[in-house]
Amino acid sequence: MTTHKQRWPILILALTLALIVLLNIRSYGFSITSIFHVDEVLSTQNPMPRGFVVLKVPSYDGAQYYQVARNMPKIMNPSRWSELRNISPGSYAYQRFLLPLSAYILSLGQEAALPYVFLLINILALLVTAAEMLRRKKHPLYALALCLSPAAMVAVHFMLAEPLTILLITTFLLRYAEKKHMTWFDVLLLSLLVLAREVNILFIAYLIGFSLLKQNWRDVLKLLIPAAVFVSWHAIILGIFGNIPFLISAEAKVLPFSEPLKNLLGVYGYDRMSLSSIALFFGFVLPGIAWVCTDMWKTRKLEILSLGALAFFGIMTLMPHYIWGSITSIGRVITPVYPLYILAIASRDTNVTRVLASLILLIGLGAAIGLAFSSHPYLITQ
Repeated sequence: MTTHKQRWPILILALTLALIVLLNIRSYGFSITSIFHVDEVLSTQNPMPRGFVVLKVPSYDGAQYYQVARNMPKIMNPSRWSELRNISPGSYAYQRFLLPLSAYILSLGQEAALPYVFLLINILALLVTAAEMLRRKKHPLYALALCLSPAAMVAVHFMLAEPLTILLITTFLLRYAEKKHMTWFDVLLLSLLVLAREVNILFIAYLIGFSLLKQNWRDVLKLLIPAAVFVSWHAIILGIFGNIPFLISAEAKVLPFSEPLKNLLGVYGYDRMSLSSIALFFGFVLPGIAWVCTDMWKTRKLEILSLGALAFFGIMTLMPHYIWGSITSIGRVITPVYPLYILAIASRDTNVTRVLASLILLIGLGAAIGLAFSSHPYLITQ
């Protein structure tokens, strides 16, 4: 049961998300199909339904997720795998399998319903995340900061898998905070998590390391199950495409802080994309690292939230230029950092942590508005 105090933040969140969606589709005749940002290359190789918005600029990941959902009958039939090998999307998109699979199932295989179901899943994921935090008595500011964070806002604009990742990790962390150990339901959550985005295997790796540190051997054994799910799914990807895309993306790393520093110094020039990543660095990454280190120094404890947040902030500093070039990339690719960090500051709930949460909220809303007012030339399929 939700109380009046718990309902109003969810209502504010729902209205904000609805407004953001409307702003995103307004430049495309308010067609919901525009949320996928399908381009002419993808639509040529995979003809779109009639009345579908096709952009005259390169597509983004959401377009690939949409096509993965359309390809579901082929994926489920090994005799048709050869049909997937030489057309877009490539193997990389199939690492983010949970969102397309969920959309296909909930749409009952009806192609016309897919755009609406994709949107519904992401909006519900964020609303449920907020409800879970409020039910655990977290201040509404932290729930709004998480669900309107840069990762969530970029995902809503491009129809990506970050909302599902945020929901699954947040639910797991809230449950773990209460029980201090993993249940079989948590194993299910984490097994779904590794199918949502490939980077989430790093969260499993962190949990294994943390459990080893705490000498919680039962949790270590349970964590081998989502790890096995991850390996099994990538074995299927290998069987379909003949390669493992995760191994390619895992090679992308540079010296810590080198790319944020280059952005700050204008090595690649300044534009609204580079400035957005600079804002994320100074409004989120740098103060986040400072707060976590200070908190760990004060408490002299290695807690799952603060230690995890520091680890994933560290991963962010290793990302290459094509990730740090814009908030649309660096703001979302290391998604686990948001629930870890925001739940960490929510557990303290001081004036300082509320300022930190407000910064995340402002950066997220700024990203949402900036993306919503970035329109592109397009055509409508006949």
